[in-house]
Amino acid sequence: MATAEPIVYHIKPTKLIPNSPKPLLYYKGFFLRDGKVDPLLIYDTFMSNGWEPRWVTRYGTHQRSHYHGTTHEVMAILSGPGAIRWGVADLDDDPDKHTYGGANEEGGLDMEVDVGDVFVIPAGVTHKNYNPKATQFDAQPLTGGEAHYIDSPEPRKLVGQLPMTEFTMLGAYPKGFSWTWDEGGDDVGRYESVWNVPTPKLDPVVGEKGGINKYWRTEPIKAKF
Repeated sequence: MATAEPIVYHIKPTKLIPNSPKPLLYYKGFFLRDGKVDPLLIYDTFMSNGWEPRWVTRYGTHQRSHYHGTTHEVMAILSGPGAIRWGVADLDDDPDKHTYGGANEEGGLDMEVDVGDVFVIPAGVTHKNYNPKATQFDAQPLTGGEAHYIDSPEPRKLVGQLPMTEFTMLGAYPKGFSWTWDEGGDDVGRYESVWNVPTPKLDPVVGEKGGINKYWRTEPIKAKF
């Protein structure tokens, strides 16, 4: 495995997006082995640390910027490369303009990402996952359940059988939490409720020592603006 020490990004709130005082954690190439990853190793790692895999999705050429205001999230890249934009809201409904034309708030963090990378995302941090070279327009969930659950009596087995092509990720959430799709402006005036989503006991990648237990605050967070 690559280093268990994540790259840390502090993404400040904007006029439309809460983002978080808790940093985004980036484990670069963590699950990479000889240029490939084992989806079942990722699945089992997250489950053993109390984070439940809910979807595997292949991303298209476009996606709206969004965040989850009620839960933290972890995403692991099963195949790539791809692109992610963090921290800013879309300012136009035209998908070409908000994905490629700069029709978004200033200050976003743009990344080229690849297989084996893992992101632990605090509640409130926006992300737009897309692949300029994709053969499809929209994201395609490969595990059914409208990406809220893996629609199979044997979810682990299904994940291990999926074809991993183009830009594909697996997403998981702390057990007992459910995600909502939130966009710019949805939580203006109540950012504190997003920032204070409870921190799980274990980091999804490294467990008890390090990760969120090293970098995320657990005391109540108050707005300063």
